[in-house]
Amino acid sequence: MSEEVAEDTESQGELERTVGLAGAVTIGTGTMIGAGIFVFPGLAAGRAGPAAAISFSIGAVIALLVALPTSELATAMPKSGGGYYFISRGLGTLPGAIVGIGLTFGLIFATAFYLVAFGEHAAAILVGAGVI
Repeated sequence: MSEEVAEDTESQGELERTVGLAGAVTIGTGTMIGAGIFVFPGLAAGRAGPAAAISFSIGAVIALLVALPTSELATAMPKSGGGYYFISRGLGTLPGAIVGIGLTFGLIFATAFYLVAFGEHAAAILVGAGVI
């Protein structure tokens, strides 16, 4: 990165955009596939049975209803910050901070789902190998 660009970015107080469309799609897809497809369905089907398919259909409709306005906001306000930026511009910094913290906790819970799945798979492999 040139010094000219770095000085311009620092003077405006904005974050430099380094995640492009491909990176953003990869992050979103990885989160949905990792926690949403490989971990959660087995747990949901074990507890809810066939009703799990209905709940996933309802979740898909809700995800679509969230994705459409989010894409419109991203087009209207192409700035770094995502949900925090949109909410803080419209409602103020406190609601924006609450949304930012909520997004952080969402990623923490997705990571917890990954770790649960990893632990179960690792335990199954170790039991199958006769280690434990």
